[in-house]
Parts: sequence; C-alpha cells; structure tokens
Amino acid sequence: MPQFRIGTDDFKKLRDENGYFVDKSLLIKEIIEGSDVTLLPRPRRFGKTLNMTMLRYFFEKNETSNAYLFEGLEIIKYPQYMEYQGQYPVIFISLKDFKRSSYESFLAAVRTEMSRLFSSFSVLISSLDNGKKDRFLRICREQADVDDLYGSLKELILNCYQYYQKPVVVIIDEYDAPMIEAWTNGYYEEISQFMRFWLGGGLKHDNASSLYRAVITGILRIAKESIFSELNNLKICTTLLPNTLAHQFGFTEEEVEKILIDFHLIDQAKTVREWYNGYSFGTKTIYNPWSVSNYIDNFPAPPGPHWLNTSSNALIYEELNGGGLEIKKDLERLLSGEELRYPINETITFRDIGKSPVNIWSFLYYSGYLNADTPEWAEYDETLLTYSLKIPNQEIAVAYRQFVNYTLEDGVQPGVKQFISVFLEDKPSIVLEQVLQELTLTLVSMYDLAKLPEAVFHAFVLGLLANLRIVYEIKSNTESGYGRADILMIPKTSRYQTGYIIEFKSIGLEENIEEACTRALTQIHKNVYHAAVHNAGIPPQQVRSLAIILQGKRIFVREKIPDKP
Repeated sequence: MPQFRIGTDDFKKLRDENGYFVDKSLLIKEIIEGSDVTLLPRPRRFGKTLNMTMLRYFFEKNETSNAYLFEGLEIIKYPQYMEYQGQYPVIFISLKDFKRSSYESFLAAVRTEMSRLFSSFSVLISSLDNGKKDRFLRICREQADVDDLYGSLKELILNCYQYYQKPVVVIIDEYDAPMIEAWTNGYYEEISQFMRFWLGGGLKHDNASSLYRAVITGILRIAKESIFSELNNLKICTTLLPNTLAHQFGFTEEEVEKILIDFHLIDQAKTVREWYNGYSFGTKTIYNPWSVSNYIDNFPAPPGPHWLNTSSNALIYEELNGGGLEIKKDLERLLSGEELRYPINETITFRDIGKSPVNIWSFLYYSGYLNADTPEWAEYDETLLTYSLKIPNQEIAVAYRQFVNYTLEDGVQPGVKQFISVFLEDKPSIVLEQVLQELTLTLVSMYDLAKLPEAVFHAFVLGLLANLRIVYEIKSNTESGYGRADILMIPKTSRYQTGYIIEFKSIGLEENIEEACTRALTQIHKNVYHAAVHNAGIPPQQVRSLAIILQGKRIFVREKIPDKP
C-alpha cells in the first residue's frame, strides 16, 4: 500500500523511505533549459521545499552518487539532461526558519546559518589567500560583522567556483519568509536593505561565469524592493500567466486522479475536488498538495481545512479587517458566491498593502486565498488586464468564514458579542430579550427614549445589527409585501441560513404587553413582510418573526416561527 510521508519535504529522505512521490522531476529539465536565475513565487505548502531539495540532490557533486534517487522518474528518460546529475557544487539555503522578532535576532540567525554553510565547505580554505581566509574563518566562527554577512553569499559562490573550477548552483528556499515576519514586527526597511546586498548582490550578473543556475522560491515576487534590481538574468515564473513551470508545484487533475486510483479512493474524487481544487496556475487546474495528501492520509476522516491549520492567518485577517468598507462589500460578494474582477499586481509588496483597496486582492491571490482566471482588458484602461477572482474551494471558504467570526468578535464588548451570537447561533427569543434588556439599561439614555422611543430604539438595534453586515443584508424601513418592515435580515452565506423580520412597538406603562406583541406579529403576517426574505431564496421554515416591545426601558421579545410544511 503506498503511503504519503506527511511533513517529509526532503527529497532524498522521501525516496529512501519509499514514500509516495508525485513525479515533478521534469522541473530539472526546465531549470537546465531556463534562465541563470529563476524566481518561483508559490503559496506555502505547495511543494516548494520538496522540489528544491530534489534540485539539490540532482545537481550536487558528492563522493557518493545520488543518481539512484531518480530511477523510475520522468527525467531518467532524458539522458542528455541526466549528464548534468552530480556535476556542480551546490549552495542550498532555506530561510523559512529565519523568522525573528527583531532585526538583531534576524542577523544572529543569518550569522549562525552562514557559519554552518561555510563550515560545510571548509575544504575551500586551502585555496584562499590570507585576507579571504581570515574572513572565511570569521564567518565559520560566528564572528562575522554586518559587512561580512552582506557579502557572504557572493564570496562563497566565488570561492566555490575558484576551488572546483565549476560554476555553482544556488538554491534559496522561502526567501521572503523572514521579510513577512519583519513586516509584522516593524523592521521591514532594515531587512529589505540586507536582502538587497546579500541575495541580490550575490547573484548579480558580474558573477555570471561563477554561477550556473540559481533558483529562488517564496510566496511573493518582491521586485519593487530593488532586491533583484540589478539582475538582468532573472526570470520570474508566477502562477498568473502560462509558463512551462506552472504545473510543477501542486497537483494537477491527472496527478490527483492517479493518486486516488493508487490509494483505492477514486470514489472520493468529487469531495477532493470541492475541498482542495480550484487554483489556476497558468492554464493548469491545480489542487492544494498538502491538503490532498492529508485528506488521503486521514481517510476515512471527513474533509477539513488542513492547509489553513499549518500557519497563522492573523496577517490575512489584519489586512482584510483594515481594508475599509469597500473591501468588506467585496468580501460579502465573495462569500455570496459571486466573482470579483480586479487587476492583479505581479509586483505586489507589503508596502503596497493599505495604499489601495485593490492591492489586497493581489496579496490574497499570491498567498493562496483566491483563484484568478479569465483575463480581460479593463474597460477603463485598455492596457490593464483584470482577472475574475473567486474563492477556490471549500477549504478556503472556511478561512473567510473564520475571518467573519474574527471580525464579529474582535474589539466588541461582551454584551454586544452576546447580541450577535443570538443571530449567528439561532438562539431562542428569550435570550435576545435578556441581552437587549441588559444593553438597553447600560447604553440607552432614558432622556432619548422619552422623546422618540420607538425611533431611537429602532436606531439603537440597527446599530447593533451593523456588526452582522458581512453575513446578513440588513434592511431598515424597507418595502416588503404590502407595507414597510422595520428590519429585515437576509442571509448572505449558506452557513447562516435563518432570515429575520423584526417589528418594533413602543407602549405606555399602562398598556398590555402581550396585546402589543400580538399586534406586531399580526402586522408582520398581514402585510406579508416575509416576501422580500422569501424572494431572496430563504424558505418559510427558515424565517423567524420577532416582535420587540419597548415599555419605558423594559424590553420584551416575542416571536412566531411559521409551521414547518
């Protein structure tokens, strides 16, 4: 029985342990045929590290050959490319563990990693002159100053080339992982400058003879930061436009079908498609590989948000939450199953977030939270391509629903949270009565109620309901049936399926409460206020009619739920 090795992202370890491998070995062919430096932005957990270690074991020259790792793979069918196997010194660096809370801590992590890397090439020392040898040893001993670190990658490339008399292969995995952390912790400018000197300087064109290939992965293309500004040998293969590398990260339709056959789960194709499909990389339909692997490994457990649980969504939520009313309205449309049409900025950077509401969709797309396809020229600018944006699958829909809950709860006082929960959790009317009574005693002025009690209280409740606008369309004093309903609440998403009709009545201290409730509920029924809710696709059994009676500062809530057919 085949078995995924969940969490194993080292190609050699996976192959040695007979783990299930979806063959991406023709990536090697594309790298050999491609540019000197290739940048591959892809969402997290889409197979970047596994592919980068595969490249390492293919190109790296060792005392013991790694050619056996590629037996049975597609690349073995191309002997002209297999001639490159085991022929080059390889510098492999992963920055995904360089995430630190301060710039000083980041430099310390770089100092430690470069010490380890230089020490692994200690054979070079014998070929160095005194000046280079002293610098090499300082780096090995973790005594490098900032200037030493700035030039360390460039120096190691040149030293390897001089010693081996062969150009070097450089593989940098997750280059922007520490930059994302730096943005969160306020030292983004410092790290951008470091990366420009260290990474951009190390790979720039005056090292052409010493560099065979460099492959860099990350989530975002950060060209505007000038990190790669001097690289005239750089090819950027994003997911947006067709390219020969589009299908080398993530699983294609054909690969998923083969996986399901191999694991005897072909009957799960529909579930896998609904939950983990939906990405368009170039012209290819791509599945989330991490989620597909975990679903199969956990079967018969039901599908779930495997990919979402591998990283914090706090940055995503922060950007959505700070995007203003325009973003909230667009998010409402996405949650309703609609598509948006916006341009995607291929050079999106963190500095761009917040400057224009449009930029956030580019950030979400490259991070794996949106699908973009069907490019069209913008009507307002014939030089600008726009894309159809939508939520790709059920797993990502969960992320947006979690954001809605995060938004509804964040910064809201406990009483208001309880009020919101009545509608989100479809609680009994007696709970609404208790919560409204407490909020009224705490927040509503008796002086205001004395002047226009029903209008003031109506506005007060409407303000509370504004917290639910992401998942409910809230209508006030709107025409419905034969009259005007005080408040209608129409669900926008399938998660919250109950519609509400609310009618207010203000009565004097001597009036009968139950009679007032009956009048309000009768008015709802007689005037057919439910018409607008039903027309929105909400069946009668999922519509609740609420009468809210105000007597001084005392609150009473009664309801009538239509009989189920």
